[in-house]
Amino acid sequence: MQLKLELERMCNVNSRNFLPVVACALALSFCAATTAPAETINATYSLSGSGGGDPLNPPLIGNATGSLLPLGSVIWSDQVFPDLSTGAGIGTFKMTLTDGDTLFGTLLFQGDFSKFPLVPFTQLLTVTGGTGALLYYHGTLTGLEISNQLDGTFTSSGAGTLETTPTPEPSSLALFGSGLVAVAGMVSKRRWHYHRG
Repeated sequence: MQLKLELERMCNVNSRNFLPVVACALALSFCAATTAPAETINATYSLSGSGGGDPLNPPLIGNATGSLLPLGSVIWSDQVFPDLSTGAGIGTFKMTLTDGDTLFGTLLFQGDFSKFPLVPFTQLLTVTGGTGALLYYHGTLTGLEISNQLDGTFTSSGAGTLETTPTPEPSSLALFGSGLVAVAGMVSKRRWHYHRG
């Protein structure tokens, strides 16, 4: 009889403590489900700049200013490794917005040198990431660059889509972790009381 009363008392005490913890953990888990929404942006770019370097000793370096709308004004920099036998070039690029956030990725150019000295290059820009508010951006932009092979100046423009990936917000992850720790603590306490008696 004494054991039954003690077990009943333990169950009552634990359920009084356990239910609020479970309710708190559930509330915290709902908060943890919050994510930054995924977004697709239709973007256009326009650049004007110059480049230089020795095609026999790459990379070729390009710098430009322009815009990536709707995000704003950009400063462009690239490094291109040309393949003289095909007229193609591969490399990397970085676009820095006025607030300091950047987008970066890989580029592929294909030139039509039959139009020398004003050579048109088709462009494929693959955005692989960014910094700051653009951290999770990725996407593809295609366009056309007209490059003056005599003085190194160029203009380019194009369009495409940029996407963000939904990611859990850090504060939500912290709340979720707190809820898990609270539930684990209550389960551990309950087991300890049960085995102790």
